[in-house]
Amino acid sequence: EEQAGGIAASSTSPRGVTPLDWVWCPPLAMGVSGNELSVKGLVSLVDKIEALAKKAKTDDKQRRAALAYLDRVERELKSKQVLALAQQQHKAGKRLKRLEKHECQEIADTAKKVTTKLKDRFRTQSGQESTRVEASVAKFKEVTAGKDRGEPLKTKVAEDPQVVKQEQKNAVLAAAAKADPFSNARKVVKKAFLDGLLLACGDAGRAEEDAERVATELEEELSAAWNKDTRAVSKEYKAKYRSLAFNLKDNSNPDLRRRVLLGEIACKDIVHWKPQQMASDKRKEDDKEIKKTAMLNAQMRAPTVSSTDQFKCGKCGKRKCTYYQMQTRSADEPMTTFVTCTVCNNRWKFS
Repeated sequence: EEQAGGIAASSTSPRGVTPLDWVWCPPLAMGVSGNELSVKGLVSLVDKIEALAKKAKTDDKQRRAALAYLDRVERELKSKQVLALAQQQHKAGKRLKRLEKHECQEIADTAKKVTTKLKDRFRTQSGQESTRVEASVAKFKEVTAGKDRGEPLKTKVAEDPQVVKQEQKNAVLAAAAKADPFSNARKVVKKAFLDGLLLACGDAGRAEEDAERVATELEEELSAAWNKDTRAVSKEYKAKYRSLAFNLKDNSNPDLRRRVLLGEIACKDIVHWKPQQMASDKRKEDDKEIKKTAMLNAQMRAPTVSSTDQFKCGKCGKRKCTYYQMQTRSADEPMTTFVTCTVCNNRWKFS
């Protein structure tokens, strides 16, 4: 007998395989015993099978050797972890699966049989592992319940402050998970209104309870006006909320939040106001100045319209026209003349 890796090779090697091909591979550290394939051994076998399968259709000896190696994979590959690592590092599983479509029908059938048996074997292993885990969990529950000693341990656990605190925390989290998203959104809106109204309590001489009451009323009026569906907030509700919250918190608009807090502006009315109506007096004056300046600029840029009889209308044939000129292209290009007939309102232009 010849030696391979310090271990005697089996004298009964598979058909068509020399003893030197029957090489023992050291087991993996993850529970692979000595008579099982390692990752290195599996990859080596797959390499040999692919090399032999290339000439299997014309060379009977190569075909028998490939079949022998496939049989060996079926017999000795017993660890799902080995196949997973070999697949991850060298695509061994995918390469075995590809042999199911080999041009040599015998190799294709054998490869299909091998992959099917490996699937069944690993599926059984997974089921056994799951059963063992379930049994361990059941035993753990039995021990923690005190059944093995006949002692009820639940009372002791409940008396532990750490356990009680954790249970209370879990209860709060569970309640928060079941909370209505619609209600949560409305609470956020109410809180934003309250933050703005609290800024006016000092100037208006009102207590925080008054601010909270007005904030609640304001949110209820807003929801009644813009939330048609009672299960979700609408886009209009969100837009109005942002506008109201911004203006109530605006440092330059203290008069608005004071008037809302004192009831001078009704909550049912302000929820329909436009942003321009909620703006501060200073902001309104600034807006007027901006509009005035924009109008003056527009008038300054407006072209001068003149009357003339130099142009003949191509539609009605009259010479009663108005025209103006504008620079519509680059500065070095001639101006464009726009002509309008005052009789038939026909318009044309030329450069």
